[in-house]
Amino acid sequence: MRRLTTIPAILFAAFTSTQGFAADPARASAVNPQQRLQTTIVGESDQTAYYWKAQAAGENAQLLTLFCRACQGAPDLPGGVPLVSVLRDTLGDSTVENDRITYVWLLTYTRPNLARRLLSAVPFFYWRVGGRPSVKVGNSVPKPLMDLSTPRHPVIAGVGRQIVQWTTLDPMTMPVRASSRAYGSNESDNERLHLEEAVDYLRSAPVSDGPEALTQTQLDTMIARLQLRKKLLGGFVTERNAANLGEAAGFGEERIRARNWELLRQCADKTNLLFEPIGLADTSQQYAILWYPIDNAVRPNAAALSPIWKLLNLEDPSRADITANNAVNNAVNNAVNNAVNNKDLFTQRALDEDGSLLPAGTTGARSVTLVPLGVYSLNYPNQPLLLVDFRNKRHLRRHEMTQRSINEIVSGIIGISHFTNWYYYVGADAYDFYASRHGSAMNKAARLDCYAQFRVQLALDRSLDPELRRQMQRGVESLAVNPLETAPGPELEAAAERYALLETAVDEESGPIAKRIDKERRAELARSQASPPQHFFAGALHAVTFGAYTKRAKPGEQNLALLNSYRRVQSDLAFLDILAAAGTPPEVGNQPARVQSVVADLQASLKEITSAQLRAHAERTLLKVKQLSHDADLQAGLSSALESVRKKTAPEATAQIAAVTGTL
Repeated sequence: MRRLTTIPAILFAAFTSTQGFAADPARASAVNPQQRLQTTIVGESDQTAYYWKAQAAGENAQLLTLFCRACQGAPDLPGGVPLVSVLRDTLGDSTVENDRITYVWLLTYTRPNLARRLLSAVPFFYWRVGGRPSVKVGNSVPKPLMDLSTPRHPVIAGVGRQIVQWTTLDPMTMPVRASSRAYGSNESDNERLHLEEAVDYLRSAPVSDGPEALTQTQLDTMIARLQLRKKLLGGFVTERNAANLGEAAGFGEERIRARNWELLRQCADKTNLLFEPIGLADTSQQYAILWYPIDNAVRPNAAALSPIWKLLNLEDPSRADITANNAVNNAVNNAVNNAVNNKDLFTQRALDEDGSLLPAGTTGARSVTLVPLGVYSLNYPNQPLLLVDFRNKRHLRRHEMTQRSINEIVSGIIGISHFTNWYYYVGADAYDFYASRHGSAMNKAARLDCYAQFRVQLALDRSLDPELRRQMQRGVESLAVNPLETAPGPELEAAAERYALLETAVDEESGPIAKRIDKERRAELARSQASPPQHFFAGALHAVTFGAYTKRAKPGEQNLALLNSYRRVQSDLAFLDILAAAGTPPEVGNQPARVQSVVADLQASLKEITSAQLRAHAERTLLKVKQLSHDADLQAGLSSALESVRKKTAPEATAQIAAVTGTL
């Protein structure tokens, strides 16, 4: 069973996991070559399943929307199914160094109505209710899934909600505590579900250095920000570490899938099952299905293989109604009859000479009658995760409901505290660790991520047999235990309407999107010019006022040029910081002309910068690179840039900050 961890453990795990991921250069440098090869055909081939559609958002921004043209429902929509929209602030030029990704819209996500929210606050209510989600609410712009320009704000807001829960709601009566905790748990799970859906879509997105798609760095950063949103302290990870994390996460997932692939295949061989990978919605090596050959005369020793069946999370089919008499012919007839009577899906498939399963529709050395046992996700960290149990469709649902009930009884009904009853949570964590080491899937967050990926990929897929897909959908729907959740089918139907609303808003010159862009630019400019204490107090006021207050620079014509200078300085410093951290002469791994170009651009952009902190950062980095360099021309350029940085005094910078910064 899954229980809450202690507060110190949460803080330590969240911080170490984010920092450790970003600091590993070996993992950050390993990228799937197949994904990079796909990016070379962005916008050139109609055979690409996923593609970006670019649309101007005013004169200085872009709306990029990811479409899937080969997914379920695409023939009914011109161009395919819209999945994710991204607002990229380009500042009106063609360079990518000063581009910023601000808003991310998950077009399949709609906010739950009041009735669902009330039901989500009812303890022990584990049913999904309602039909098609509501889309048009006063023809307003769809709310973004996340604002990437302020990743710290959700962290501060989440900490504030927890403080209110611990200090105000928990000491009240049991109904208040139980209802508030039930609602908070369902709300958190629903947000994580849609964050993982957006990440899964973006994993399939092509990249390009042109204006028609996101660059690899922008895509990696966006994926990392969405992933870090699920961690307690993820919003405090720096921009450069976030990009490295997004790049390294793909390598980690490939390693997990390769290990689970081999583990599931070996378990299938030992139990005389047939292992078959399945691709959903243009994905590969993420899911597999185990088939039971009902006319197989060789029966494994059930007692010796009980640990393997426990790992597979399945009952031994030889002990169930798919069983055989001593005669092989009677075994086939009885098994087929039982399959029909129990509405199991059985099919005839071909095997090759080695006994391996061939693709459907092909002929081989012999044919065999198969019954599906289970569908597994290969993305779960510890072992293959069973997502669909064809023989016992209530099995997985009972498991999820039991774990949720235990958590609600402990935290909501009994009210065991993390502070006064810390020993209980230490013991619970020890039990979870022991159970996970013995083949149980105890990580609730990882299970939810695998479920989120599978439900949408199954809804988008068009390659499976219709009857097999129908039974898989029935199985995955049994895992829906959150009242706030909406079925993926209606969500995909609503995506086109949400995209139409977003397109209309983008076309308006002085519409809500244009106003959002202006506010975000002035807020970014204020953050760039603020000192660390000002950063802290601005974030605290934003959290205390529930987002009503945001510090922004005053409107002015000079804001666009000034913001361009700040972004170029940050981009140049990110490049030079990498050279300084390497500890080797910069001209060894890079062309001296390239380094000189960055230094010259940094020197020109710093003339407009008023942030004393940013100028001090530039001075330290330039000095470090100069000490490492042995190239005379490069050293001369670095010396000139250092002299230019040191000319700006602290009083002058403070006066310029006061002249352009205000509050709104």
